[in-house]
Amino acid sequence: MGLMGDSSDNIPGVRGVGKKSAKKLIIEFGSLENALENAEKNTNKRIRNGLLECKEEALLSKELVTIDTKVELDCELSDLILSKFDTKSLRDIFQEFEFFGLVKQLDEMSADQKTKEKTSQKKYETITDKKSLESFTASIKKGTLLSLDLETTSVDPMKAEIVGLSFSTEPEAGVYIPVVYKDKKDTHFGTDEISVILEAVKPMLEDPAIPKTGQNIKYDALIYKRYGVHVRGIIFDTMLAAHLSSPETRSYKLDKLALEFLNYKMVPIEELIGTGRNQIGMAEVELEKTAFYAAEDADVALQLTNLLEDKLKEKDLLDFFNKVELPLLEVLLEMEYSGTYVDENHLETMSEDLAGKLDSLSKNILKEAGTEFNINSTQQLAQILFDILELPKIKKRSTAEDVLERLKEHHPLPGMILEYRKMNKLKNTYLDPLKEYIHPETGRIHSTFNQTIAATGRLSSTNPNFQNIPIRTDEGREIRKAFRAKEKGWKIFSADYSQIELRIMAHLSEDPELVKAFHEKEDIHSRTASLVYGVPLEDVLPEMRRTAKVVNFGIMYGAGPFRMSQELGIPRDEAMTIIESYFNQYSGIKNYMEKTLDQARELKLVTTMLGRKRPVWEIDSQNQIRKRAAERMAINMPIQGTAAEMIKLAM
Repeated sequence: MGLMGDSSDNIPGVRGVGKKSAKKLIIEFGSLENALENAEKNTNKRIRNGLLECKEEALLSKELVTIDTKVELDCELSDLILSKFDTKSLRDIFQEFEFFGLVKQLDEMSADQKTKEKTSQKKYETITDKKSLESFTASIKKGTLLSLDLETTSVDPMKAEIVGLSFSTEPEAGVYIPVVYKDKKDTHFGTDEISVILEAVKPMLEDPAIPKTGQNIKYDALIYKRYGVHVRGIIFDTMLAAHLSSPETRSYKLDKLALEFLNYKMVPIEELIGTGRNQIGMAEVELEKTAFYAAEDADVALQLTNLLEDKLKEKDLLDFFNKVELPLLEVLLEMEYSGTYVDENHLETMSEDLAGKLDSLSKNILKEAGTEFNINSTQQLAQILFDILELPKIKKRSTAEDVLERLKEHHPLPGMILEYRKMNKLKNTYLDPLKEYIHPETGRIHSTFNQTIAATGRLSSTNPNFQNIPIRTDEGREIRKAFRAKEKGWKIFSADYSQIELRIMAHLSEDPELVKAFHEKEDIHSRTASLVYGVPLEDVLPEMRRTAKVVNFGIMYGAGPFRMSQELGIPRDEAMTIIESYFNQYSGIKNYMEKTLDQARELKLVTTMLGRKRPVWEIDSQNQIRKRAAERMAINMPIQGTAAEMIKLAM
């Protein structure tokens, strides 16, 4: 430490000496002092000069890092052990100084203790006979808040089979009704066990007068729907509420929410099913373990419901939750259940056609290169382009798309590589994976629509991502043709709001020019081009309109001169001139943006027209990159979020 120093503790050390060289010096000379005395003998000029010039700093550094083991104590060592401390005060200090790792440790320590105390108080019951099941369902009265959860065989709700059902109606209590478990020998429900159980719980689940809550309840309701049970009376979803309350958070898993809001550590799923190659299914877990885990899920979701409801009230978001997000959950549930028909034969034909084109193109690429190489290897491609063909190195040895676009002027090969990559991506990223998502029983794709991913409130879809299917190329449009009405004579109806985000910008900014353009039903991008370039509307050229379109959307997304210059492929000063001209013509937009940023700096959050909120903590950051990102977010979120809300209300 005397040689290498430690900048975090202001230990200077010897300039030019790092961990490895310090270790070598100590091994060679035995001590710091000997290394300093023999500095002249060192063959490494940098280290030799450092030892000669930093002798005093090295000795001081050693003194600073050496622990004094001879300090006289007027107490016993055991007296110095801190047995009790004010957890809340300590956590507040850690939070203030951003010691997030210590905050997490403190939470887990506190949760471990609380979990031990609470576990002994749990009243979890396993129901394995018809009489007990009937007794439980009879106890659920109208108005009783019922938390529900399912244990299943899959995370895909359209393929999952039920392993067991859990419910909770009061804190620290819950029931589990098993269907499948390890070493199961007999049943008290009869031969058609799942039918008997579902017949018993169906009335309470379908009764809208019995309010329901859960964690990601759409998943459970979708599985119940597949089994012929229509869950009604859903009044809360803890995952959805947590996202609305804290949209900047990355994870809304139940165990994380339990730790944060209940200071309670749940049983990790890994304790039941393991990890990696040795992972088993829930149906293979012992009943006792599954029963506690499942009942705990329903219990924790119930406890979180009241806490998160209060949280939404505090942030004035409960009305938004009840009027926008919760009704939408039911709509998305129906969409996921219905799925989307896809013509598998069309996809298969396209895949075969693309495979043939890729094979032919690959042969032509190798012929053009004059040697065999792996077309998908960027390193091997770089060798061909820059070492063999000796093409100009634009970004060192990069073979990125923008580099290949510029290299097309010098040789045919870069253009062929771009075409290969485009077709390869279409086939392997979009086309072939789509076929895998077609459900074997329904012949449809049942994508999951997410309300808890985008912080702006926009919907997203996964497995597969429907919003990511390309449309700008002929091949991409051909893929979309596979999505069609199944029945002959039926049509798919497509509806969208025209230029919705620009219209919202016009409404929020009240800019007279922008409002006028929409009222007069003008082409907004041509209108912008006319104003920015100072030419009559009829004289606007296509390239002017294209530039205006980029500027219209770029301004809305908070783009500055640098970003705009990249988007338009023009010098930065030219982009700056265009932006200034834009704001001169649309002064209302400039005023709106400045006002929005002022409010964001004051409140540290921005809001949509219907009230969704998003924190912008970094708006005053000393880090300019983070600050600019927060400013862009502050300008865009109210517009993008409001647009998302309008679509949700329409749905």
